[in-house]
Amino acid sequence: MGHSTSALFLAQPGQRLAYRFCLQWIGGNILGFLISLYWLEVGERAALQGLEGAIGGTVIGLAQWLVLQRWCPQAGWWILSSTLCWTVLGASKLGALGWVVPQTHSDLLRLFYGLVDGMKMGAILGVSQWLVLRQCFADAKAWIFVSVLAWAIALGSGWVIGGWLHTITGLFLGEVIGLALVWLLMALMTGVGLAQLLRDAAIK
Repeated sequence: MGHSTSALFLAQPGQRLAYRFCLQWIGGNILGFLISLYWLEVGERAALQGLEGAIGGTVIGLAQWLVLQRWCPQAGWWILSSTLCWTVLGASKLGALGWVVPQTHSDLLRLFYGLVDGMKMGAILGVSQWLVLRQCFADAKAWIFVSVLAWAIALGSGWVIGGWLHTITGLFLGEVIGLALVWLLMALMTGVGLAQLLRDAAIK
């Protein structure tokens, strides 16, 4: 990692900087998701294909890059990584899950498929993003585990809560709020993971 990045990190107390970074990362992800809804309509898996995945992945990748670029000079590849991954996901049986609502209304099935599909998606995104992060951080391998864990917990929780809100209100908006929660939880957990990478790099 470059001296300038380390200097930026060491110029501020670690905890305060980590807090600021996490807030920016969470805000960037939520904003990216909301902006993507201008072009994408939340729906069932079959309604979101490769093109929708490419659009969503580009918007999300750009939003994440805006936060990450300060700390990783090679982060421009993150946008390409995000676009390609979400395109492949959208074109596959797995689907562009960041914008997908499950057909089942069973809480147990939503939780189960959310955990399983989230792990698969987290692994795909995690490996691709690790290829970018390793250019900036020597200990970036842990990112794959962070991505798998974050997406599994976030997707399972968000799908269940979205189903509850849909049932209680009778409005499909409840499902959209559930997906927003998915992005919030994912961003919180991956933000903590990234902040740890940044702190470790600064110490070294």
